[in-house]
This record gives sequence, structure tokens and C-alpha cells, in this order.
Amino acid sequence: SPLAHLLQPSERIVAFLDNARQAVAEPSSSFNSNFGSDAGELSIAVVEHRPERPSGEDGRGKEKGLLSFRSGSSGQVAITSVLPIPADFDLQVEQLQDSSAADLLSRSVTDFIAAVREAQKQAVQATSSTDSHGWLVPYFDLASAHEEASAGENGSTPRRRMHDVRWDRVGAAYSARANAADDSAFANGSPSRSFDPTDTDSEYTEGERAAIERWIADRLREREEEFVRKEEIRVWCGTFNVNDKQPKNGGADIEAWVDSSNGAELLVFGFQELDLSTEAMLRYTPYRGEVWRKAIEEALARQEGVSYSRVHSRQLVGALIMVYVRSDVKHHVGDVTSASLATGLMGLMANKGAVGVRLRWKDTPLTFVNSHLAAFVPNVAQRNAQFRDTAAQLLFPFASYEERDAWTPNLKPDAPRPVGEGWSVWESDVLVWMGDLNYRLELPREEVERMIAAQQYDLLLQFDQLEAQKKHGLAFADFEEPAITFAPTFKFDVGTDSYDTSEKQRVPSWTDRILYLSTRAAAVQVERYTSHPDVVMSDHKPVSAMLRLSVYEVSVHDRDKVRHDIVSKLHSFAGNALPEVKLEPGPSVGFERVELDTPTSCEIELVFATWAFALKDGSSSLTPPWLSVTPTSGLILPSSRQRITFTVKVTPDIAGTLSFPTSGTPENDLSELLVISLRGRDLFLAISVKEWVPTVFGASLDCLARLHEPIRKASTEQRRRIGAAAAGPVEDEEGIEKSAVPEVLHRLVSFLGEHALDVPGLFATPGELELVRVVRDCLDTGEDFPLDELLPSSVLSAGSETSTIRSDGPEDKQHLLDAVSALDQLESDIGAISLSSPTLPSNFASAPLETASSPSRTSLPADTSSTPADESDSAERYIGLHSVADCLLRFLEYLQEPVVGGEAFERAIRCENRDEAYAVVQSLKETHANTLLYIVAFLRIAIKQAPTSTEQAARPDRFAIVFSSVLLRPLSKSAASSAQGKPLEPASIPRRKKQFLAWLLEE
Repeated sequence: SPLAHLLQPSERIVAFLDNARQAVAEPSSSFNSNFGSDAGELSIAVVEHRPERPSGEDGRGKEKGLLSFRSGSSGQVAITSVLPIPADFDLQVEQLQDSSAADLLSRSVTDFIAAVREAQKQAVQATSSTDSHGWLVPYFDLASAHEEASAGENGSTPRRRMHDVRWDRVGAAYSARANAADDSAFANGSPSRSFDPTDTDSEYTEGERAAIERWIADRLREREEEFVRKEEIRVWCGTFNVNDKQPKNGGADIEAWVDSSNGAELLVFGFQELDLSTEAMLRYTPYRGEVWRKAIEEALARQEGVSYSRVHSRQLVGALIMVYVRSDVKHHVGDVTSASLATGLMGLMANKGAVGVRLRWKDTPLTFVNSHLAAFVPNVAQRNAQFRDTAAQLLFPFASYEERDAWTPNLKPDAPRPVGEGWSVWESDVLVWMGDLNYRLELPREEVERMIAAQQYDLLLQFDQLEAQKKHGLAFADFEEPAITFAPTFKFDVGTDSYDTSEKQRVPSWTDRILYLSTRAAAVQVERYTSHPDVVMSDHKPVSAMLRLSVYEVSVHDRDKVRHDIVSKLHSFAGNALPEVKLEPGPSVGFERVELDTPTSCEIELVFATWAFALKDGSSSLTPPWLSVTPTSGLILPSSRQRITFTVKVTPDIAGTLSFPTSGTPENDLSELLVISLRGRDLFLAISVKEWVPTVFGASLDCLARLHEPIRKASTEQRRRIGAAAAGPVEDEEGIEKSAVPEVLHRLVSFLGEHALDVPGLFATPGELELVRVVRDCLDTGEDFPLDELLPSSVLSAGSETSTIRSDGPEDKQHLLDAVSALDQLESDIGAISLSSPTLPSNFASAPLETASSPSRTSLPADTSSTPADESDSAERYIGLHSVADCLLRFLEYLQEPVVGGEAFERAIRCENRDEAYAVVQSLKETHANTLLYIVAFLRIAIKQAPTSTEQAARPDRFAIVFSSVLLRPLSKSAASSAQGKPLEPASIPRRKKQFLAWLLEE
């Protein structure tokens, strides 16, 4: 290059553009205004400065700049302008109308762009010394001399002399840019670069810098309206496994699905099994994709008053994703890029895989993934692995001149990054993942069909493999899915609404799903999530979701201005000495009376200082499990105060220990000493609870069976004796009599048996939280249940004034008398039989249920059709009784030790028949076996006394599902250990638990 002989020995040219004016923006742009607008050809070089003593092998000390120059025919060279390349340098390259794409994509242009990007990366690492890019000063002098000479020739006034620039200011500003923290209101919560608000000697600790960064982020959120403009858009997403079928009649057979887009701004179509031919597995053919594209566009064209433009599409054999934008807003979409990943055989075959599209709506990055995972019921682990591989490996190339910066959102900052340059699936404000995910229902087909007919989708979802994987964090952890209110979408006989009638008789399942993950700034609201059963061309039904997204546009100039203003405020206090610090109201926080979730707060009064709670020696967490603190660190300016909220939340396992303390534990073990670390000193804050209100919730069955009065009337010494007796190696060493079942359990079950057997949807409708608390308090205090709050008004007006049914009551209530009598008899029988006897009959629980009048209930009232409004009215009418039922379930769930837990749980989930199930019952501890049989007896009565035949048919499955989830629980968080044999698939555990209880419910 002619420029080379003007360079110093420490500089070299790393990229070069000849005749650059055709490759840059128009003369009115800021780029050309910086590089001059003289007529003639312009050349631009990327020049690298290599100091004699590099500061490190990582690139620190290397800097680059842009030099523009013109060369004459005689070889003279005139430098026209000089620009340093800092970390936030913005290079834009556009194709002019009179040039070709080949000009823009030439080797010289791409090398030039790559060199600028590399310069920006080095600038991020560069030092913040005040002579940053100072080596460019001599070239500024040359440029100024050329400009003065040119001005003298044409009589104009030269532009400012560039060598007069104060390089210390340039260096300082450059340093601030390079160290800017990720603190926007729409960025991920963990800053990618630390920011020291005072100087560069790192006098602040890492924790203090984190506190400062959070403080800056909070201030930016408070002022985000100054630089962020938000709006909402509707995004329609649809997924369809087409089973190798092609659309007909211009897309008329999928019109019901397409028309549900209903004018949304953005449409995303995901297809699977587009092409199942062997040829397609070996060689890409776009024919099927074009057929579907044409059908979709013809269907969209028939919509009135709206038109769409295709943004992008990507196909991987049978998987296709297509994105359309409403034509009137298409200018808001940019930076579109796509990716695909094969996850089939050995990770190479494309019969299974994923395709995705990433785009920006204004300044909001959105990512959409269409995935087809492994088939067949047992292949859960393979599906999970394919999801993880896709999330870890799918890489979206940077769009033109995009790059990752401090403002890039990240939904999972700790997730592994794909290899290579580009965006991961997590680097978005919203990630929508849809497709044929192939997770199945772990239930026999006849049970699934029965629940589908009753529209008991909530119960069915408890056996959904995807729900189980999410719960255990094995796949799609943290993803949200709209509520499913439609029947399973697979597998149908093609052309019908009938589930698979072939020999395979596949179990209906929700294989086709749409899930999403979003940041706070792009909160997703769901308008609709549904299937489209009218589309019958495939063995799957298409699914669609209408999502409402919050998107934003950022004024970078205004954002930087606000941030500068915030940081300047910190600088003004940087030299202040640490003042005296005090805690208000004092060095301790006392909770007077704690039950559950009781918050209180204290205020810390500080002048400019960072603060944070510190770990004590030997501790792995800041607070004990029952105490939470918000926030845990911060920054306080002069004349301001910091409110810290301490919340006590007593979990069931802690509640049991507190309510029944043993001789080795204090009466109230809720106290903690916290350390608040400030610059130069520590403050100590004592947290204590003065009184714990005892409750039967969270206690053990062994303790409750020894409790013969309301727990709040029992003295501390009485409760301590009960706790010691229950924990002792010898039963009843304290001489405390045990009931067959806890009295509080008997009270709940008797009330439900007396009043709730006729309630539709029993144990399927959640109660009202406040009423649940009322019932819980009655159990703890011994007070009567408030019938006016718990019973329907119609029952009260009929003369139900006491908590028992009179023997001279109405004839139609005789079955309730029978129920209470049967339960009383059962309790007596349980108390008289030793469960350790090897002769325990397998049908033990059924004998006490036979009463004189029970057979008369075998003829049930005929069903009448009901509407959703009727069901809603029924739930509201019986909300008090539903609350009592809810309270019973919570009581069982909160037991310190589950009714069937530990080794018994492992055996129960491996039972293969009814006899094995009863063998598990026989192995339980006496109180646990009694409780289980007592609950089973009550549920059998409730099934017999159902108000209608439909309700009677639904109750066995419902009861088995609901009660198995609270009665059978592992003692550890693992779903099933290998102690009893081969580990079980987590998705199969709910089905196995349900089957165990179903065997016990059989007559």
C-alpha cells in the first residue's frame, strides 16, 4: 500500500480497501463526514499499533485505528482523516444501488470488516491509561496539514485541528465505554463486565462492585422511560406434524389453523415430518417446503384486511420453520438469522432435529425453535438429551455487523455456549420452543380416554412426561407453557377425530407443544393456546398459541446519557470518608408471634457506603432455611435510607420440630446472628422469634396419635413429652396412650363424610386460601368449624345447625349417617387389630364399610348435561367444603414423614399387583398403616355415595391421582433410588403411585 512508507515502525496495515467510496454509506453520513468528502477515490486502512513492550500476550496494549488517504498518480499520499477504534465503534456497510452484491462481498471488504471486529475485541481488553490511542496523534497532524493545504487552495476554513484533541479525555471516555456494566432494564441480571465508579485501582471488592452495579441497574430501571420506548405486539406460533402429507386446495384443509393468527404482527409456523422419504434423509430437497410455503401464503392471502410478507424460512429434511410479518410493520424486523441441528441417529441423521430463527423486533431479540424429538414412550432420556444438545449446540450466526455486547440479554447465563461465533438460543429476550416434542402420557389407554371424555386434563397432566421432566429439571426447566385446555393431539386415524384404532392402539398424548422463556422486560402474556381438531389431514392435530409480547426500542444516546448522569453522582461522593453507621431501630429484629410467612423489616441508615450480608465461618448460606433477606447487598447515598425485609417462612419439617420439641432441642429454635459487612467494619444483627404458635401441620403421625387435646391448649412440657415418646426407641415409653389414627384426621374426615359426599368435583377443586386457614386454626385450637362459612346456604337454611347430622334427619341424608357410622366402626376395628399379624386380610378395609342402607345407593340419579357456567357455580356454591377437602390434602402433604415413605415408597412404586400393594401396607408402622387404611375406607365410601353415575365413574381415578401424590412421597428429593433395583424413569413415578392406591381402592 502507498500508505506504508508513512507509518512508524510500531505500526502495520492489517486490512485495506481501495476505491472505498463505493463500499461505504452516502456522503451525508457521519462516516463520510469524518473521512472527508473530497472528490476522487478514497482508500481506507486498518492500522495496528504494536508497542515495543507489549503488556501481555492476550492482546492488551495492541490498538487499532482507521486511516483514510488519497494517493496521486506520482505516488504522493495524503492522509485525509483518522479515527481510533474503541470497543463501541460502529461500522456500517451498505450496498449502493449502482453496485453489485459481489462488490459488497468481495474478499477485501470481508477482510476489512473482520479486522475492525478484531480491533473491537482487543479494545475491550485494552488498558484505560490516559494515552489510549495516543500513537495516532502524528497521523492527525498529517491529516490536519493536508486539510489546511486544501483549504488554502479553495479559500475555505479548515476543520478543527485534530492534534488539539485532549487524548487523556479520549482515553478516559474509551475506558468508561469498555468497562460499562450490563445494567439495562432489559438485560440479564448478571453484569458481564464490572464497573468501578471511582478509579481503576480496584480498591473495591468484588462484592462491593456487584452492589454498585446493582445500584446502577436499579437507577436505570427507575429512569428507563427516558431512553426506552415500549409497546406490545402479538406473536402467533403454530406447530404441526404433517405426517408426510401435503396440503390440498390451496391450503383450504389447514385454513382453520392459519386463520387463528387473527391479524397478529408476527407469525411463526413450525412443521415436522414434512418429508419421510429415504431420499430426503440423504439429500436435501426443497420441494415439500415450497409446497407448504405456497399453501400457507395462499391461506394468508384469503384473510381480509391484512397482508403478510415472508421474513425467513429454514428447513432440515422434515423440519421447517417459516416466519411472516404483517406487511405494515415489516420495517420493524431486522437482523434475521437462522440455524439447524440434526439430532437423529448418532447425531448425524436429520430425521430428528431442530431449526430456528432469530430476529430483532426494533431492539428486542426474539428466538424461535422448532424441534422434533425422539419418538416412542420409553425414550424419555433420549428426548431430554436431544433437547439439551439442541440448546447447547444450536448457533445462530451474527447478522450483518452484529456482535455481543454488555447489553445482550441472556436467559440462562450459566448455560454452556455453542462453539463458534454467533448467538446461542438463550441470548434473547424471548425464546419460544415448539414442535413435536413427543413426550407421552404414562397411563393405560382406557384410563386416558376416560379422563379425556370427562375433560379431566389437569389430572391427566400429572402423568405427562414433559411435566415430569420440567419438575425434575431434566428438560425445559424454567420454561412456561400456557394452560392446556384441549384434548391430546396424538395419535388419530388420518381423516377422523378418532384416536388410533390400529393394532398398536397408541395412548393419546400431548406430543405437540409450545413453550416459552422470557426476561422481565419482555413479559409474555398468553391470549390463547389451543389445538385445531377440524384439521384432519394428519395423525396429529395442529396446535397454536397467541402470545402478547412487550418489545422495546432503545435510544442508545439517551441511555448512555442517563447512565453517565447516574455514575457522575457516584463520582461526586468518591472522596468522602466512611461516616458513622448505625442500624435502626437497633441491633436486633424480634418477631413477636410467628405462624407462617410473617414479614417484618428494619431500616439501615447509612451515608455513601456499600454494604452486604457476609457468610459466617463454616456457613454455606447467608441465612438459615426459615429466614430470607431482601436485598442482601446495596449502596446508600447521603440522606437516604435502606429498607431490608426479613421474612420468616416456617416449612413443614421445621414446624413439626418446633411444635413437638424433644428434650435435646430448645422450645423455640428460631434465632440467628447476621453479619453486615461495610467498608472498614462489620455490624451484627440478631434475629429472633419470641413465640412460635404450634400447629398440627408438619408434625409426625406418631406425635399426632398421642395428642388428645387441641395442640394450642397443650403445654410446652406436654408437647415435649409427646415428642420424646414419638422419637424414643421404645414405643410409649412415657406412658402416653396412642389413638388408632390422629384425632385431627378423624375430625376432618368425619366432617367431609357428613357434609361433602354429594359435592361434585370433590378433591378436584382447590379451596379458598383464607377458608383453609380458618379450618387449620380450628384444628389447632379445638374450636368448632364455622358452618356458616363452610356449608352452602341451602344446607344451612334447611336446618343444619350443628356439626352432626341428627338421627331424625331427612331420608335422603341416611347415607351420610351410614358413612359416619362406618368410619366410626372402622376406627374401632383398626384399633383392635394388630397390623403386625401375618394374617392381615388383603381386603381389610372393605369390611367395615358394609351398612344396612349402603346397598340402596347403588341406583344413582341420571346425569344431566352441564355447562362450564354450571360447573363454576357449583364450585362457588361448595367452596367451603372444597376448602375443608383442600385442608385434608395439605395436612397429609405436610406430614413430617409421609404416610408411605422411605423404603415403603420404593416398594410401593414397584408393585405389580394388588397383593404386593397390601404387602406394603402390612410393612408400614402401625400408625401409618392405620392412617392409610382409614383414608382408603373414606374414599371407598365417597365413591359409593357419589351423587351421579358420571361422578361415581370419575372418582376412582381422581382420588387415586390426588391422594397418591400426598400419601406416597420419597424422603429425599430423588424420585426413586436404586436401593430396590434398577432406577425408575421419573416420568413413570406418578403412574406407579396412582396404580398403588388404585389397587387399595378396589372392592
